[in-house]
Amino acid sequence: MTNNPSVSGKMFPRGVVVYIIGLLFIVHKSSTLSITNMTAPVIQDPRKNLHIFCKFDMGGEDLYAVKWYKDDHEFYRYSPSGPSKYVQYPVPGVKVEVRSSKCVKNSCVLVLTELRRPESSGAYRCEVSSEAPAFRLASQTYNITVAALPEIPPAMENLSDNYFFGEIILATCTSDIGDPQPKVTWNINGNPVQSKYLKELPSKTEEFEVNRQIKLRNSIVQMNIPLDKKMATDKQPTTKLEIQCVSTVPGINYTVSSIRTIKVTDENQLVKNQHLYWPNSSRYLSIDKVLFVFMSIVFYLI
Repeated sequence: MTNNPSVSGKMFPRGVVVYIIGLLFIVHKSSTLSITNMTAPVIQDPRKNLHIFCKFDMGGEDLYAVKWYKDDHEFYRYSPSGPSKYVQYPVPGVKVEVRSSKCVKNSCVLVLTELRRPESSGAYRCEVSSEAPAFRLASQTYNITVAALPEIPPAMENLSDNYFFGEIILATCTSDIGDPQPKVTWNINGNPVQSKYLKELPSKTEEFEVNRQIKLRNSIVQMNIPLDKKMATDKQPTTKLEIQCVSTVPGINYTVSSIRTIKVTDENQLVKNQHLYWPNSSRYLSIDKVLFVFMSIVFYLI
């Protein structure tokens, strides 16, 4: 006996089943609580306020709280349905400017003021949670380094445009102020100058007027190096040397530099290569011979 299944008992094709499952997965994923965008600077100047932003999708659920952490220590909470919407917790180096900060049902922006090093640097996390019964969580973290970087290239002083081999370069390089204190190095034709030719001079310290806890310092390094003929790049009487002063910030991938090109002359080589052309002859006479002829004529006339 053959059974004729009803229409309701027919099996769906495998492709349709896979499609339906995938569609349900997409719908479920789109309705899941998630952080859709978080922005924060990698390097933050302590002379300016820090802005951190967190945007989230509740996926159809109600917001329970937005919590902010620094290095796993909670410092700010927004709970729209709680007894206190805004709550702050003391964390070293973190001070929220309440009037400039704003949190709503799908985003939160905080403004932090009175930053200082190194306490204000660290990992900042935005954590969003939903109401009961799901109590879902979503979070994202940004690492922020607080530092005042040099704003202008270092300045080279007392560096002439022309030298002779055997002379000494006595020049100074001064970095812009920063925190941490910038480090200054010298290069000649891309090669670092040895420390024995360098001397660190007393630096300058400035306090930031708005926040006295911020102390900005520069670095001044003097280069005192003899010009050796081994520095010559060719056999010409005059060679060019590229002098570079580099300012870096310890622990941060930041470099700014200044470059000058100087000319260095070999006096002996210059004299040997100097020839004077005799008008009535195709021969060149060395300067020594010309001087000998000139002195002979003067002696004869005397």
